[in-house]
Amino acid sequence: MKRTLIALAALLLVALGLGGYFLYQDGLVPMPLADGVELFVPAKPEYGEDQARVEVVMPAGDRTEAFLAHQSALPLVRSNPSGGWTGVLARELAISRNGRRLRCHLRPGWRLQQGGVLDASRLKAFWTPMEERMGFQARVLDTATVEIRFGERPSNVAVWLSRWLVPGTGPFIQLGSTLTRFDGFVHGRAGIAEIRVQTDPALLESRAWADGLASARWAWAVFPGQVAPEDMARVRLAPYDELRMKDGSVWFLSRRLRRLRPDQEDWTRTRLFGAWKGAMDLPYDPLGM
Repeated sequence: MKRTLIALAALLLVALGLGGYFLYQDGLVPMPLADGVELFVPAKPEYGEDQARVEVVMPAGDRTEAFLAHQSALPLVRSNPSGGWTGVLARELAISRNGRRLRCHLRPGWRLQQGGVLDASRLKAFWTPMEERMGFQARVLDTATVEIRFGERPSNVAVWLSRWLVPGTGPFIQLGSTLTRFDGFVHGRAGIAEIRVQTDPALLESRAWADGLASARWAWAVFPGQVAPEDMARVRLAPYDELRMKDGSVWFLSRRLRRLRPDQEDWTRTRLFGAWKGAMDLPYDPLGM
C-alpha cells in the first residue's frame, strides 16, 4: 500500500512538473519593437509641389508588383537594418517561449482606405482564408488584440508577420500600376499625388528608355540592360543619379526628386511616403497643374 502511494505521488509530481513545464513554454514573452514613426517621415514640399503626378519606368514582373503592393498595404512589423524589429500596424507583440502562440495588439485608430479603422475583427477576417493552408488559427480577444496559435512552430514568427501585408493600410491606393495618394493616411499626406508605373516593353527598349531619361521624362527608371554606348553617353549627362541595388539592378533617380531612398537590400520595400518633387516642371501632369 505504501509503495502504491509513493508511486502515485511520484506520478502526480511528474504530471505536475510536465504540466508546469508546458504552461511555462506556452507563456507569452513581450517582443521588443521599435516605434514605427521613423518609417513615415513626412515630405516637406514647397507650395504646390505635393500635387506632383509623376511617371516612372520599371520592368513588368513580380518584383514591380511587390513594390506597388508595399505602397498600398503594410505589414504588422518590419525588420530593422540593425537586426531588430519595428512595429508598423502592431503596437505590441508577445510570443510564447515555444513559438507556437502569438498575441498582437494593434495600433489604435489606423484608418483604412475603404473606410473605418483597422481592428482585431478586420485583421482576423484578413487571416481567415489562410488559416487552413498556413496551419494556424486566429481568434479575437478584444477590439485591438488578436491571438494566433500555430499547429507547428514557425521558424521565425516575426519574419512570418513581416511578409503578410494587410490590404488598404498604406499611404497610397493601388489601382493596377497607378498609385494615388490616400489623404486619410494616419501619418499625414504623402508628398506625391500620383505615381504611374510604366511597364510597356517598348518604353524599356534601350533607345526609348534612354530618350526618356535624356528628356527628364521619368521620376526614376530602372536600367533595362542593353543600351548603345552613344545612348548611355546621353543618359550620363541627364539630371539623374545612378544607384546600384544588391540584386544587380540599377536605378536612375531624378535630382529633382527629394528624399527618395531606395532600399538597396530589397528595392521592393522602398517607401515613397516621404518623397516629393522639388520642381514644378513635371514630366507627367495630366491635370495641367
